[in-house]
Amino acid sequence: MSRCTQKVSQVSVETSCDGAESGGKELARHTLMAVYAHPDDEAFGSGGTLAKYAAQGCDVYVVTATRGEAGTIATPELANPANLPDVREQELHCACRIYGAHPPIFMGYQDGQLTIVHQGQAVARLVRIIRELRPDVLITFGPDGIYGHYDHIAVHRWASIAFDLAADPDCFPDLLQGACQPHQVRKLYFRALTEAQLAGMVSNGMPSTVMMDGVPFPFTAYREDEITTVIDVSEWLQVKLAGIRCHATQLGHDNPFVTMPEEAMRQPWLCTESYVLARSTVGWPQSIETDLLERL
Repeated sequence: MSRCTQKVSQVSVETSCDGAESGGKELARHTLMAVYAHPDDEAFGSGGTLAKYAAQGCDVYVVTATRGEAGTIATPELANPANLPDVREQELHCACRIYGAHPPIFMGYQDGQLTIVHQGQAVARLVRIIRELRPDVLITFGPDGIYGHYDHIAVHRWASIAFDLAADPDCFPDLLQGACQPHQVRKLYFRALTEAQLAGMVSNGMPSTVMMDGVPFPFTAYREDEITTVIDVSEWLQVKLAGIRCHATQLGHDNPFVTMPEEAMRQPWLCTESYVLARSTVGWPQSIETDLLERL
């Protein structure tokens, strides 16, 4: 039995979004949901994690707030400003297929505009998705947004708030009419970049900053003692790299992720993915976790 499945009964029941029970198989699967702002946000820091848990039998979902309309076009032969949203949407579909995840879910907001949309409506939309998918574990950005990207920070706030409100029947009760019952996600993780990982990136030719509107925004690195969870994804490195390369419009031909062979990329900074456990209904780890499903 995979780590992501659990025995429930001799005759299992599967709960649908409206709370009805239906006959099913003997096993119930854990569900992992990642919430990010743009296509490719999932790839670099969580792609291995998504592939690992999908391979072990989890239902894995990627929710993205935008279609990446404002992204740069590093490979002009692949897209132009008019069709970039459609191309980037297909790039995320490509990555999710490679991870073994379900098709991506798009919230429908405009890239670069997440701080000025109606925040209550955005949270309500995410609460609805959580109640429909009923994840056990939720992954999103930390308050730093990796490098301070305003869209990333907005999604961090939406996901953190939705974690609480999705379980409260008094919040958005209109969403409960013929839809999904309240749902308590059991663990909330923030994606984190450690100091060692950042140093490894830079030593391999990756930038230490991201240019936004002509200004360099440095990556935010966490101390090792701030990290609660480290996932070994070395077995899924090839899958992770393939998922990254799906986002070809954002990479360009000279990007190390494109030019370097897999063996050269097989380094600790890329073979581990780090997280901070931010909320938990099942207790807290006594030491570094190596499994997002610990104590579930």
